[in-house]
Amino acid sequence: MDRRTALLAGAGLWTAAGRVAAQRPPPRVLFLNPGEPVERGKGPHWRMAARFMAVAAKAFGMQLEVLYAERDHLLMLRQAEEVAQRGEWPDYIVIVNEKLAGPQMLKTLARTSAKVLMIHNDLTPEQRREVGHEREQMRHWIGTATTDEAAAEYRLMAELVRQLGDKDPRVIGITGDRATPVSLERAQGVSEFMTRSGRGQVLQTAFSDWSVTDAESKAHLLLSRYPEANIVWAANDSMALGALRAVKARNAKVLVGGSGAWPDALASMAEGGLAASVGSHFLIGAWAMVLLYDYHQGLDFAAVGGPTLKIDHMHVVNRDGAARFDQAVYQRQDSMDFTTFSRAMHPKLARYDFNLAPFLRDR
Repeated sequence: MDRRTALLAGAGLWTAAGRVAAQRPPPRVLFLNPGEPVERGKGPHWRMAARFMAVAAKAFGMQLEVLYAERDHLLMLRQAEEVAQRGEWPDYIVIVNEKLAGPQMLKTLARTSAKVLMIHNDLTPEQRREVGHEREQMRHWIGTATTDEAAAEYRLMAELVRQLGDKDPRVIGITGDRATPVSLERAQGVSEFMTRSGRGQVLQTAFSDWSVTDAESKAHLLLSRYPEANIVWAANDSMALGALRAVKARNAKVLVGGSGAWPDALASMAEGGLAASVGSHFLIGAWAMVLLYDYHQGLDFAAVGGPTLKIDHMHVVNRDGAARFDQAVYQRQDSMDFTTFSRAMHPKLARYDFNLAPFLRDR
């Protein structure tokens, strides 16, 4: 698939149960996706994010175009420039502060008429000092929606320590690259759990490039250095699966947990491999589509929580729950009804409550 391939979803108005929900023409959304359109060893997160955005777009009758940057932030900057030079702009552009490229993209896209929503990676405090906050100097930047990554990893560690039983945790961590804010946030969540629990210690946390192969190499080195380790956590499932290879090669009795709850991680759990994963990061794009749909209909999400949203929507999956999660989320993804979360569709909703519960219920 060409990296500039556009993913188009939806057309016209959406109706359900005899209701025509849209009041205005459906919005056009462009997603500058920092990931890859095909698997190259770093996991499916960004393809899944685009996929669930498309499901949401179809439900709302929105038009969605996706440009993949192949994990090349310089290409992503060029794509933003190319979009700015178009003769006709979308209504909304969704961007990610990947490799800290957010401020430059915001400045470039200020030349368009599009409103910009940032997802997944927020600006760092230093970057916000440079460009300000949403709706200040940059009026076109209407909001930021990110996952509460620290809370997610806190829950992952709680599950891994629960499985460990009475033993004190001796923890090795493998997080992502230094230039990605979520790498540090996920490590922070682990640290917070260890501090609050008052048990065990984090032996070392290493940076990695999000891939299976690099994480496997790092895990071999760390397990050799710390033979007493009994937990390895990784900031995505690809790295967790790489670490699991190292654990198996050493025949070590170590619990391995990841982040993502991706299909290959669920399969590993079913086979007795990974112990747990914390998942649904990939829904952040779908939640963004809900926010943009409502905003387009005149219901500003900033009125019920401000323009900066940190969403606590993560769900821990262990071996007992892997099959249920797969059935509810992956096997039925095309039928997931994201309109359930829309305040425009459901005026009685006082706030946004993004979570997996409606999809996992009665499965």
